[in-house]
Amino acid sequence: MDERNDRGAGVAPDAAGLAEVGSLAQLPAGTTLRVTAGASDLLLVNVDGRVVAIGDLCLRCGSSLSTASLAGRVLTCRGCGWKYDVERGCVDGLPSLRTELHEVSVDDGRLLVASAIVVRAPDS
Repeated sequence: MDERNDRGAGVAPDAAGLAEVGSLAQLPAGTTLRVTAGASDLLLVNVDGRVVAIGDLCLRCGSSLSTASLAGRVLTCRGCGWKYDVERGCVDGLPSLRTELHEVSVDDGRLLVASAIVVRAPDS
């Protein structure tokens, strides 16, 4: 499942320093959801009920990982075949090659990321 959620354009952090990027209803177990939070494109991944966010671009070929296939906790890039362990935040088999990884909090069905990663794009 690949959906796009552009809620990030108006993302504002709450008092706890978290910003809402989607809802759990949009992200059943075993699926992904690409979201834009400020100037950052993230891929939310639900692995057996645990939701994490990773950077959306493949480190090798630059393809969007929103088109990657998900098997368990491993995303396979459709552009080059690199595999990402989304729970460890690294390229599978190359643990020192890390991708952007963020915890996602779930509060009353809302998906929240730390507002520190929600960097707003400059106004045009």
